[in-house]
Amino acid sequence: MIFTDEDKRKIIDGAGAPGFKVESLPENYNNILSFLKKNLDGANDKEDVFDFSIDAINRMGFEFSFIAMFREDRRYSSAVRIRVDSELVSKVEDFAQKMMPDMTVMRYRIPIYEEGRIYRRFLLESKKPLVTTSVGFSGSPDVVSEDISEMYDNLLPKDSPIGILMPALKRIVPYKYAMSAHIFINEAAVGNIGIASAREMKEEDLNMLLLIACSIAGALEKVGFGKNYA
Repeated sequence: MIFTDEDKRKIIDGAGAPGFKVESLPENYNNILSFLKKNLDGANDKEDVFDFSIDAINRMGFEFSFIAMFREDRRYSSAVRIRVDSELVSKVEDFAQKMMPDMTVMRYRIPIYEEGRIYRRFLLESKKPLVTTSVGFSGSPDVVSEDISEMYDNLLPKDSPIGILMPALKRIVPYKYAMSAHIFINEAAVGNIGIASAREMKEEDLNMLLLIACSIAGALEKVGFGKNYA
């Protein structure tokens, strides 16, 4: 299946980010969408959906890509798939384990319940995608925009012992640009996908992320995932 410009426009408008120029989506992104559609049509369960989808997100070409899902109590979000340089993951884990010996990137729970925090505002209180202030747009799309440094700080609970290590962790992680989009099922957010990079991101990248997120939602719903999140 090839997404027409009208298909893309409807999807993006419905995902809470109207105003993007879907016609500007580059050809390699159209190819990724075709790859994703073909594989998701044959997905048997949520694990298949996650596997095919992280492959599609990774094909966008950025250094870090992830799929995260909420716990059913909607207090935490945890990555279910990550694609990132393994050496960087080892550095982060080795450093963080000085304060939290059992800490791993894949099992780490991002707090989304704390009032006034970025990820609560983004994941639970808004339907808008999240982008760093470093990302430039030609228009004025309706997004949640935050500084990358604040995003890093908000990955930790307010009382986390790792907090004192955050300045050093920021120096280890090279990313300056990031964006994330919700996965909605029955109009309720159940997770999110995202990318991060040291190199510049553009509105076409957010276009693509929104389209992938909507594709993931449809595939998860098809295999029966999400009934406990409404």
